[in-house]
Amino acid sequence: FCNRRRTLIKILQWDGSGFWILMKRLERDAFHWPDTPDELCKVTLKEIHWLCDGLSLNPSGAFAERHPKIII
Repeated sequence: FCNRRRTLIKILQWDGSGFWILMKRLERDAFHWPDTPDELCKVTLKEIHWLCDGLSLNPSGAFAERHPKIII
């Protein structure tokens, strides 16, 4: 969840026995947040860390994630 000014973000997390509410507020700047429902997407833990660090979910210049292939 994000407020209108995009300076506050709340994350609802299930730990198996109950919910945690995590909150982070920025003193300056704003979070990069989707503008329309069409831009909504599932995010990975890495992307949540990017968002909390003030980065975009699609940071330009970031290296693409690569997974090794096993060849026998």
